[in-house]
Amino acid sequence: MQILFKEIIHQKFNIMKLDATLVGVIIILLIIVPVGYMIVSSSSKNKKVINALSKLSQSRGINLSNIDVIGNLVIGIDENEKKLVYTSKLNVESDMRVVNLSEVKECRAKSIKVSDKTLQWVGLELAEKTGKKEIQFYSESDESGLTKDPFICYQDAKRWENTLRPLLKAA
Repeated sequence: MQILFKEIIHQKFNIMKLDATLVGVIIILLIIVPVGYMIVSSSSKNKKVINALSKLSQSRGINLSNIDVIGNLVIGIDENEKKLVYTSKLNVESDMRVVNLSEVKECRAKSIKVSDKTLQWVGLELAEKTGKKEIQFYSESDESGLTKDPFICYQDAKRWENTLRPLLKAA
């Protein structure tokens, strides 16, 4: 009787281990599958946006060598023609703007701080003959939901400032 009782407990324990393993696998799959789908979907959308901007630019005689997607902003540069192209990720064609860098005197990364740990706005400020132009990398009030961390956007803006400075008229 005792042997039978031990065998039944042993079988139930093995079934419980199997059940716990199955529950663990299901939970992991419920986490990994949606995250993996979001990553693949996002990178696919970014590639489509980059290709669309590249084709639109080529139709205007601009060959973009460096294209970046930063939140809702898509920005690229043609270093040979000294042209900066930027647009929004949501409306590539209608929001596309071209900046002739030979007409830009100064470029700087700009941010508006709410506190030491909070940025309200991040972007590039371009000083042209006709005035100042701002390219938004991050805005706290952006409702599109396609933004990144503001401090990462500020680092991206600094990187673009360093890329653009050598191409400016004053340089």
